[in-house]
Amino acid sequence: MKLINNRATKALLSFSNDEAEPVTISIVGGALSSNAPLAANVPASSLIVRNLTATRYDVEIPAGEKQTLPYSFSTELQPQDLRLNLIAVVTSSKGEVYQIQAYNETVSVVDAALSVFDPQV
Repeated sequence: MKLINNRATKALLSFSNDEAEPVTISIVGGALSSNAPLAANVPASSLIVRNLTATRYDVEIPAGEKQTLPYSFSTELQPQDLRLNLIAVVTSSKGEVYQIQAYNETVSVVDAALSVFDPQV
């Protein structure tokens, strides 16, 4: 997947509630991190290149149902390959809070194609 600098990226996240009771998707957020190997005695957080803004949803998904939610963000980084990790905070009907991984794959950050007809060029 390619993330084009200075353009909104819209991720569609599909959630399926296989529980017997409704759950609520409270927040979705994430980070772009380096794919470089982690050196010894260095915290994993040092690989984070950019934190992504968390978005509040508070969308209830009834038992046995599915819901797709959009999550939008944009980048302004040097072209490179990074790991995109999106996390959803889910609340059960009993008030228990869980973090689930919604996406975790390598993505390429690229610059938008330039055109000689672009007035900014």
